Amino acid sequence: MQRIAVVGSGHLAHALWEGWHRNPPHPRQFSLIVRSEAHRNLWTDLEWAQASSEMDNLSDAQVVVLAVKPKDMKHALEQVVPRLGAEAMLVSPVAGWTIAQLRRAGVSGPIARIMPNVCAAIGASTTLVSFDGVDHSMRFGLEEFLAECGSVTVVAEAMIDPFTALIGSGPAYVFLLLEALIASGQQMGVDAHRSRELVSSMVEGAAKMAKDRSGDSLQDWIGQVASPGGTTEALLQVLNQSGWPGVLQEAVVAAGKRAAELGSAS
Repeated sequence: MQRIAVVGSGHLAHALWEGWHRNPPHPRQFSLIVRSEAHRNLWTDLEWAQASSEMDNLSDAQVVVLAVKPKDMKHALEQVVPRLGAEAMLVSPVAGWTIAQLRRAGVSGPIARIMPNVCAAIGASTTLVSFDGVDHSMRFGLEEFLAECGSVTVVAEAMIDPFTALIGSGPAYVFLLLEALIASGQQMGVDAHRSRELVSSMVEGAAKMAKDRSGDSLQDWIGQVASPGGTTEALLQVLNQSGWPGVLQEAVVAAGKRAAELGSAS
């Protein structure tokens, strides 16, 4: 049975843990290593009962997922690296921390740098991964493991920072859009709970169409929805006048730059 250790207890660590435990019994043995009780409220009593602060529990782990905040990464590595087994794979979802930095911090074994998102909790993450020093068998095994939390795409490491902005932070953009749509519905007398249910389904459908018909222009689809003089055209006029498309692009680019800064500052 493969032994997996998850280090960290924040939102992403918990989302991954939930994703990996959606369909028990699991064919892997998990351990949870926590550095504080700051995020205790995220975990059920049953989940937290498996937690330990003993870093020595890492010594027999075959895969170590180091899911801590970027600002805590240096200190976490100082604790983790001396306890890693010679063949253990380090899996890092930490924004900004490159494979080269992990090597300089003393990680000598296989490394997988990943960028999932919080949708892992329901098996719907879009996860990017880049490998270093990982043989074919280990690579296949990790991809299969990550796929329990959603789709997995292997990319060049240079693409991880931009995809951190697009994919890692991406759910927040969608949640912000949903929040605005639901609030607008309330202004028009629509029940918030019902609006959330239906608007979420609408976003899911639009996303599926964009994915399944990827050869079609998104602008063409917008044009098909926006009849001249209609409701969608009124909506688009307000958004365009406010500069919304450009603002969103600026925001995503700023997130990408911040991802790179997190690494360079470490």
